Amino acid sequence: MTIQISELADKHLPIIARLLNEEYRRSYEFIPFNEERILSEIRKRSLKVLVARENRRVLGVIGSHTHAEEHLEEHISWLAAHEGHDQRTIENILVNEIEKNAKGNVVSTMIDEGSPRIDDWINRGYVLNPGFLRMSAKLDGLKPIPELAEGIRLRSLRSDEEDKLVAVVNAGFGWQRLEPEVIKTWKSEDPPFSEDWVQVAEVGERIVSAVVAKPDTSYVRYLHLNRGYLGPAATLPEFRNKHLASALTARAMNFLFGKGIDSVRLGTSEENISSITLLRSLGFQVDIVRKTLRKELKSA
Repeated sequence: MTIQISELADKHLPIIARLLNEEYRRSYEFIPFNEERILSEIRKRSLKVLVARENRRVLGVIGSHTHAEEHLEEHISWLAAHEGHDQRTIENILVNEIEKNAKGNVVSTMIDEGSPRIDDWINRGYVLNPGFLRMSAKLDGLKPIPELAEGIRLRSLRSDEEDKLVAVVNAGFGWQRLEPEVIKTWKSEDPPFSEDWVQVAEVGERIVSAVVAKPDTSYVRYLHLNRGYLGPAATLPEFRNKHLASALTARAMNFLFGKGIDSVRLGTSEENISSITLLRSLGFQVDIVRKTLRKELKSA
């Protein structure tokens, strides 16, 4: 078998959609792939997509992007190949191509806990690491807001405060999670999102913590769920352990409930025990665990 690796071309999109649907159809809350969704995911996540071909026949696909905040860790989001006796061979060729051209010295992927695919990655030299919890909660009433120290005020973001939001989120996470003009992007991708969907804690005139709520747009559209999404709370280091995350998360849940939304989801690290404890106290339950697998590449 002679395999050629090339970049994705528009003519490949129909077969790529079929391959991705075959591979991921059993995943939790699966949303079918079509050409529009593939192009949207590539654009939003800056995915690099390669296809494996034998002559003109497309046999497999892989999509990855570089996590600059993770010291140039290359993350593989998609891997799919035609089912058959050569399936693992095609997948291994594609993974090797990503490893060969990775900018950093670590390549990673995420797989649903319990999936037999985990063994495939371990056989490629990847090591199982703690992963990521997807959690959700019903919105069937207002949540009490924890009492905060004097001088801390909760409110919604104002229309002229995007720079303050970007600054507090990036400082809270310790890397550039948000880019300038992100609110414009959210308004375009997640209507009816606006600044009042963002809940902030203020001390004096300084924003010290924030939680972003949005419509869970893809799942609303494809699975017809009346659900919202919460980004994780970001708090400046010197203002942590003051119950700001729990207060803002409860306030954001109340905001979504007031919009007539009946459930909400979010994600958090499997290692973040304090966050998981907080979220359980607000009614969140674990829907699924996505395990991380990483491989350190040998230096040249």
